[in-house]
Amino acid sequence: SECDPVGAGAVTMLRRTYAQEMSYLERVSPTQWRVRVGFVPNMRVPGVFYVNKHLETLMFDELSQYADRGDIGGFLPAVKQIANVACLPGIVQKSIALPDVHSGYGFAIGNVA
Repeated sequence: SECDPVGAGAVTMLRRTYAQEMSYLERVSPTQWRVRVGFVPNMRVPGVFYVNKHLETLMFDELSQYADRGDIGGFLPAVKQIANVACLPGIVQKSIALPDVHSGYGFAIGNVA
């Protein structure tokens, strides 16, 4: 599910197409991407992730599959998990994912808060 940092209850899932999801992502350099605030509800700071071409393909394939299937089964894509970390109380400046980033159990592996 999308982040709910104050525990106020269930957050309504946003149903967006892959193109709509991608509109929140911005290439900063050949290996750096920015996740804009608003990608998931309640983001306090932007997210940033660093990937090579191969990992970039995997990250965006994962996001595409998520957009196609909806919230039915499977892991939350790593890019969504990066954004969820950006919702945590006390986070400063940005949620950063290192080049080994991949989906975890809620907190992306390689994600640093």
